[in-house]
Amino acid sequence: MIEHSSKISKQGERTKSHLKQAFIALVNEKGYSHVTVTDMIKLAKYNRTTFYLYYHDKQCLAEELQFEMFARIKEKSISKYEKDKTINITDMGPTSFELTHFIFDNQAFFNLYLKNDTIPGLYKDLPLAIYEVLEESFILSPVNKKDINHAAHKLYMAHGTAGLIMNWIKTGYSLSADEMSQQLINILQSFAKEFSIVSKRSLK
Repeated sequence: MIEHSSKISKQGERTKSHLKQAFIALVNEKGYSHVTVTDMIKLAKYNRTTFYLYYHDKQCLAEELQFEMFARIKEKSISKYEKDKTINITDMGPTSFELTHFIFDNQAFFNLYLKNDTIPGLYKDLPLAIYEVLEESFILSPVNKKDINHAAHKLYMAHGTAGLIMNWIKTGYSLSADEMSQQLINILQSFAKEFSIVSKRSLK
């Protein structure tokens, strides 16, 4: 159960953030199934009453965190681009792709993808979020006459991109965020020359 409230105070948001940070650290340390509410409140330095003010249980917190990070992955994939403006891929540079910087800045969360005992269903989120962005918002112009905007191609792109990012995470972020961005841009240049971000309605 996820409880969303637009009226939560800034202090409440900070408290929830601290609890989530504690949860992430504990899952990295001991695995999802072994984390308890007691563990979280002890690490975050809150009491049990405070935890239950915001969450019904551990699963509720995990679902909210997962929901938020899924949305942020999608947001960071397109946040630097104006809608209906064509972007020439040859003009892109390392700072043109914000997703890798977001991942690098949130390593503790993305390291959860490496855990066997992690948040249930987490593994599917990265490729699914990238696919949804491509399917909902991207129109790609190919370097040849082949159609690269159909769902199958975008699904392939999403899983390929997620696979490269996962390998980056597994290697301990051996490349900088800029270097990883450039690697993804170089691959994109091999089959597309430009793209535009449009509303989902425009794709129909």
